Amino acid sequence: MRACISKYFRQKNTSAFVVGCWVFLLIFSVVFSVEVQAQVQQKDDLPSPKGAFFRSLVVPGWGHYYAENDNWNRGKYHLAGEVVLVLSYFGLDARANYLEQDYFTFAEARANTDLSGKSRDFIIAVGNYDNLAAYNDAQLRTRNWDQVFPESSEYQWNWESTQHRFQYQDARERVERNRSQLPTLVALMVANRLVSGISAFIHARDLVDNTPEASFSYVNTFGEPGITANLRFNF
Repeated sequence: MRACISKYFRQKNTSAFVVGCWVFLLIFSVVFSVEVQAQVQQKDDLPSPKGAFFRSLVVPGWGHYYAENDNWNRGKYHLAGEVVLVLSYFGLDARANYLEQDYFTFAEARANTDLSGKSRDFIIAVGNYDNLAAYNDAQLRTRNWDQVFPESSEYQWNWESTQHRFQYQDARERVERNRSQLPTLVALMVANRLVSGISAFIHARDLVDNTPEASFSYVNTFGEPGITANLRFNF
């Protein structure tokens, strides 16, 4: 049971990290929601630059839609990019998990060993040596005594052929190549959110700054009674 639990968390670790980041951003946006709403009301329902920024941190493109829902083409690009990145991330993660389970089963069938709950060093050693005796002998000859595995049945393996060992090694390396791309996708998700947030902030700020201002007076510019209207546009 312990081995199964350990294997489950090893496979889901990176996915849990990404989900945790999204939850954090969602909570972060909720914390600022009261302040953002107050700022919106004070400005006669004009979009809040802060509100646009925090919304885009949660969902890229949301800030642009919030600022101007009939003109948010830039936000659509960020949203589309997010969809592609998320699908790519979970697609690669799912494929890596599938391939890992496949070579775990292969090792059990062809080398008579159970990799569940084992360390990464052990999993690599199984692909580099035909059996436990050959591995331990190599470590003793190079005086890597701390790398020697116990001579117990739990750590025993013995490949039926070298070709099978090579197949196992190729499958393991494919899994590592797939998983090595996951941090890059996470970094791109973060970058997409930041760029979208900054862009939405600037767009909302420009909308607020460029709002026409009107004023009326019962005394005209000559100091005589009358109505004077002033209308100012900011560019």
